[in-house]
Amino acid sequence: MAGLKYYERTKLLIELIEKKKTGSPGELSKKIGVSKRMIFLILDDLRLALERDICYCKSSKSYIFTELECKSRD
Repeated sequence: MAGLKYYERTKLLIELIEKKKTGSPGELSKKIGVSKRMIFLILDDLRLALERDICYCKSSKSYIFTELECKSRD
């Protein structure tokens, strides 16, 4: 059961990143229902699994997928 929740949360996170609607880490943790620390752990797992970089874009106030390495990972 816990694995399914993790999968659903990860899938939701991917959808929010693709739409550029994650908000700040604090806002994102509330949307998904986990702690900020868990958000960072899920993002690290996604970076490894998808082999894409994920960065926080201050101008769009959202995490985004990038092909290039980010200067700052917050």
